[in-house]
Amino acid sequence: MLEILLQSTDLETLRVVRQASEAIVVLFGVAISYIAYTAYRENQSRPMLFIAIGFVLVLFVPGILALLLYVLLNVPAPIVNSANQFVEIAGLGLILYGLWTPRRD
Repeated sequence: MLEILLQSTDLETLRVVRQASEAIVVLFGVAISYIAYTAYRENQSRPMLFIAIGFVLVLFVPGILALLLYVLLNVPAPIVNSANQFVEIAGLGLILYGLWTPRRD
């Protein structure tokens, strides 16, 4: 059953759908990061700043990094994936730190 599905799938269409989904993730990343940064500016909450930067690193930077490295500079996919994973781990670490840090009023 899976073989039939894979054989009938146009790879070019699949590539376009994948790129569109990556663009949607980048847009969501910008929106979430903007909301978190706005919350930081309104409340001057330092943990919220870490959360905002973390979301930028997790949701926005990997898409842009992939576009720059893979599409424009033709860097091999394993290197691009490794760079993206490093950025995502750093972003998740900042989000965790922001959520873990006690809030000071």
